[in-house]
Amino acid sequence: MYTIRQFKGLTNTADPLRKGLGWLSVADNVNVTNTGALSKRDGYTKVRSGNFASVFTTFDFRRMYAVVDNQLVNFDGTVLATLASTAPMYWTELNDQVFFNNGVDSGIIRQDDSVIPWRWEVPTAPLLSCKSDEGSPNALLQVRCTYTLADGRETGAGEAVAAYWSSSDGVVSITSVPNVQNCVTNVYVAAANSSVFQHLCTTRASAVTYDGNPDHLGRELLTAFLDPLPFGADVICAWKGRIYAAHHMPVEGQTAIWFSEPLGFHLFNLNSNFIMVPGHVRLLSKHEDGLLIGTDERVFTYDGTSLKQIADYGVIPGRHDDRDDDGTVYFWTTRGVCSALPFMNLTEKQISVAPGVRAGGCIVKTGGQKRFLSVLQRGGSPFNAL
Repeated sequence: MYTIRQFKGLTNTADPLRKGLGWLSVADNVNVTNTGALSKRDGYTKVRSGNFASVFTTFDFRRMYAVVDNQLVNFDGTVLATLASTAPMYWTELNDQVFFNNGVDSGIIRQDDSVIPWRWEVPTAPLLSCKSDEGSPNALLQVRCTYTLADGRETGAGEAVAAYWSSSDGVVSITSVPNVQNCVTNVYVAAANSSVFQHLCTTRASAVTYDGNPDHLGRELLTAFLDPLPFGADVICAWKGRIYAAHHMPVEGQTAIWFSEPLGFHLFNLNSNFIMVPGHVRLLSKHEDGLLIGTDERVFTYDGTSLKQIADYGVIPGRHDDRDDDGTVYFWTTRGVCSALPFMNLTEKQISVAPGVRAGGCIVKTGGQKRFLSVLQRGGSPFNAL
C-alpha cells in the first residue's frame, strides 16, 4: 500500500508510470494547496451579462472599469464614455488615475469616475498682420499657441507663424487664434529676432494684439516641441514617472515605444523619447529594476538606458501580467507561465499546453494563499508538444 503525503502539482511531460507518486497527470477543477493537499476549486456566480471586451481593476480593488458594447463603464454599469473603436483596450494606473487607450480612443479616469482627455488636439497656427516699411529696421516676430485643458494641463504648441515687423509699425494683429471646446488658448510671442517664446495672453478670443513692448510678455514657452499621444499606439504602462506606449510598425517589423515627459503624462517628444524593439509588442509591465517588454517573438527588459533580451520566445495578446507584493511580475508566454525579475520559466519543464491566441492572467488571493491564474482563449500549438 502506498500513501501520498503531498501532491506536487501537474505534469504531463513525463511518463505517468515513471514520474512517481504525488504528480498529477490531470488536475481538472482542483487546487493544489501550499501544503500539497488537493481541494475542490471554488465555483462562480454570474454578476453581469454583456459583451465584455476589456476589464481593469485598480490596485486597491475599489474601482473596476470595463469595455462593454463599445462603451466604457464602471462596476455599476454607468457609462463613462462611448468609444469609436472596437480594438482591445489597454490600461495603466498612476496617482489614483486610470489611463486607457486602444490606439484610437484614449482618456484618463479620475477617482470620481469623471473622464478627461489624455490625447489633445494640436493647435493650428494663427495669422499675423503687421506693416513692414522697406526703409525701416525690420525684425522677425514669431507667434505660436498652446491650449490649457480644463484640468490645468498645458499642451504642446502648434506651428509658429512669422512676419517681419519694426516697433515703428505699431501693434501687431494676431487673428485666427485657435480655439477648442473646454480649453483656453495661450498665445506666445518671440519678438525682435528672439528664439524665446514668451506668454502674451490666455484667451478664448479669436483675435488679440501685441504692442511690441517685451516687458508686456510673461513666462517662457516650455512645451514648444512636444506632441500628444500618437494615434496607433496601443499597449501602455506607467513606469518610473513616465507612461510608455507601444506603436507597432508592421512594414518595418518593429515597434516604437514612446515615453512621456517625466510627470507630464500627456506630453511626448516624438523626436527623441522612444526606444525601438523588433517584433510586435504585446506586453508592457513594470518592475522596480526594469520595464518588461514582451513581443510576439522575444522578451526584453529596459532599465531606462539599455535594452536587454531575457527570453528568445515571446508572448501572446491579452492582459496576462500581474505583480506580486514583492515586485515580482508573473505573465503568460508562448511557453507557459514566467516570472521576472530575474527571469524564470515556471512551467515549461512540467507541462505541455497550447499557448492560446489570447490570454488573461492575475494573482488570486483567497483562503490565505496566492495563486497566479491564467485564462486562455483556445488555440495555437505547444512548443514542447507530446
